[in-house]
Amino acid sequence: YRSANGDVYEGEWKAGEKEGHGVVRWADGDVESGFYKQGADVGEAVRWMADGRRAARMRDGKGVEWISLEEARQTAERLGLPLPSPLPGAA
Repeated sequence: YRSANGDVYEGEWKAGEKEGHGVVRWADGDVESGFYKQGADVGEAVRWMADGRRAARMRDGKGVEWISLEEARQTAERLGLPLPSPLPGAA
């Protein structure tokens, strides 16, 4: 699904809304892998910044803390989240 502002969502849907696991490629170049319920971010997620050098741990759609790229990968694996490919900054 591509929104009018250029954000792209790839993942599970239910009743026309994000539901389950998914990846959002934001128009600004950031990429987020997380869980969604009735279209809203729920629980823990990981967001890789467009510069390819930083990542953030997210909770319910809000940034909690900066984490290393390796910790971001490990967190996504631990949570069973899709690991976006390519990641921002990947050549």
